[in-house]
Amino acid sequence: MKVKAALATAREQPLVIENAEIDEPRPDEVQVRLVATGVCHTDAIVRDQWYPTPLPAVLGHEGAGIVEQVGSAVTGITPGDRAVLGFASCGACAGCNSGHPAYCTDFAMRYFGGARPDGSTAFRAGDGSAVSSHFFGQSSFAGVANVAERSVA
Repeated sequence: MKVKAALATAREQPLVIENAEIDEPRPDEVQVRLVATGVCHTDAIVRDQWYPTPLPAVLGHEGAGIVEQVGSAVTGITPGDRAVLGFASCGACAGCNSGHPAYCTDFAMRYFGGARPDGSTAFRAGDGSAVSSHFFGQSSFAGVANVAERSVA
């Protein structure tokens, strides 16, 4: 599906609004049409490459919107639900299992790695090249985001 996205394309340069392609949600993902997102200092320092998220990237990690689709393994969330997007976590480490997903041992890759845990990206540029996604598990600087079910409230 084609979506508008604000892409960080180069260090210390303004975001560029472009058309991108987003894939279908994976079995454990929820696809959310964004209606609001915050802008955080972290977005700026990642754009400026203080943290080396691969560019180009769709940043944004304070999104809210309406659920459009759910993956085949998603339970408890249905299309039409209102959603607030949270940060990513693995759900299996000691931090996650003790009720403290903010202390997930895999946080660095899930926040800044530019891809899903399997290495795939949700977004593609107009020329078909990969665009880093799943920033903090969401990449909410786009019209639509694919987010792991555990990151949706």
